[in-house]
Amino acid sequence: MTMNPKPNIMVVDDDVSILDILRQSLVMEGYSCDAYTRGEDAIESLQRLSVDILLTDIVMPGMRGLELVSRAKKIQPELTVIVMTGFVEEFSYDEAVRAGAVDFIKKPFTIHELVVRIKHAKLQEHLRELSITDELTGLSNRRGFFAFAQQQIRQVRRTGERMVLLYADLDNLKTINDTQGHLAGDRALADAAQIFRETFRDSDIIARMGGDEFAVVLVNATEENVEAVQKRLRKRLDEHNQRRDGTYRLSVSMGLSVFDPDRPASVDELIRDADAQMYDEKRKKAAQGS
Repeated sequence: MTMNPKPNIMVVDDDVSILDILRQSLVMEGYSCDAYTRGEDAIESLQRLSVDILLTDIVMPGMRGLELVSRAKKIQPELTVIVMTGFVEEFSYDEAVRAGAVDFIKKPFTIHELVVRIKHAKLQEHLRELSITDELTGLSNRRGFFAFAQQQIRQVRRTGERMVLLYADLDNLKTINDTQGHLAGDRALADAAQIFRETFRDSDIIARMGGDEFAVVLVNATEENVEAVQKRLRKRLDEHNQRRDGTYRLSVSMGLSVFDPDRPASVDELIRDADAQMYDEKRKKAAQGS
């Protein structure tokens, strides 16, 4: 995450007078700022505009603040969100965090207080990103994966969407490390991570779980979608191998598990089931000598 001292800000509040004051004040502070009175309009703009920070009121007609936050984070997952509220007694910080906010500010507030909150929220997001990111590949690490996957499970239990966990193991990494050195092994892992990024959607959760293992959570994915993405992953690995100079060859073994809202399972249980499938595939490859 880039620590931009003057990020792009989107402000959403149905009170036009407050909205104008916030927009003008933030522009005077050097920020670029887009302002909307309706969450629906903000969502439409987020489809087109790159935004660093979303500042939104909680209580609004039509789309309410926390629904806006949840939908906005799906569109731009790296978005930093601060919520505003004049009703602290009725405000649930836990609900705001579950929706995707990192901080809240109580109305009325000064522009100086808001700027301090903005800087603090960006710093917190940056530190959080460092703590949940795998340094070698730039993907989420195991800690980040569990946090994101648990959040996704809570969502699909509410919506009934189909969620699939794919677990993959990079074949022959030990051989690469032993014969060509650990720098080559690190390059192989970084190359595999990039292929995963190019294969899966931005909305999917992709992580390096440690060593040679990767995990992906696919949301609202049909059996046909999952089969297609597995084929696409293998195709891109083959294309990568054709471009390489022959120093090492990338391949993965994969396993799947499906989250059933009627029979909910934990992230650990989903990983265990997918991991068992993945090792079955790895054993078959070894038996075939591939």
